Amino acid sequence: MYGFCSLPLCPMRAEGSDRSEQVNQLLFGERFEVLERGEKWSRVKTTEEGYEGWIDNKQYTVLTSEEYEDLGRWEGVVEDPLMRIGDETGGLLVPMGSRLPERLGEHRAGAAESALKLLHAPYLWGGKSLMGIDCSGLVQVVYRVAGVNLPRDASQQAECGEKIESIGEAKAEDLCFFENAEGRVVHVGIYLGDNRIVHASGEVRIDRIDDRGIFNADRGEYSHKLCGIRRLEHGEDCSCEDCGCHHHGEC
Repeated sequence: MYGFCSLPLCPMRAEGSDRSEQVNQLLFGERFEVLERGEKWSRVKTTEEGYEGWIDNKQYTVLTSEEYEDLGRWEGVVEDPLMRIGDETGGLLVPMGSRLPERLGEHRAGAAESALKLLHAPYLWGGKSLMGIDCSGLVQVVYRVAGVNLPRDASQQAECGEKIESIGEAKAEDLCFFENAEGRVVHVGIYLGDNRIVHASGEVRIDRIDDRGIFNADRGEYSHKLCGIRRLEHGEDCSCEDCGCHHHGEC
């Protein structure tokens, strides 16, 4: 059985309960395989990233295999923070990164350009929209707009692209990764050039960065320890279809 998100977004939870933590969100037009369907909840696996979790049966549309394949040919991606589709009475206001049947134009916004449109969006664990977003959700959504498919979690995104040795060699739109005391990747942001980074920490914000990490001027201290920089190519596919992803305590 297959399905797709037919609402602006759909919470994905760790367990089949409204009280369970949100680990991800599906955006309008995202497809998935239904692994298990109960009376109220379904365990699903997303098509693009292989992410698994539970969603409310009332919040998605069931697809036949033919409909599922047809949706796989949708080429459009919403580039604005919010965009109305359909008419004023029956339409939806869908977030950046949502899938559409047709391309909106030949131009595709860059990742940094799209990230700056989301400045001051509040941090939300598992979030992927202007109304609330986490660090790896921000990176995944804005790179989708730029034509690059990435896994959901920062630790998996850190395996993508080409390694860059230092901030001095970094270019705008390189991804910067940060580790915790145990050496595990727990945070990610997008380099803007000129020792600046945009990332989701409390809110989507711009901070200074050097080879030590992110310096939060509001707090007067380093907030994140740099552990790696990766460069991605537009059109690159670094999805994670077979890894059984789930959130790993990041951001």
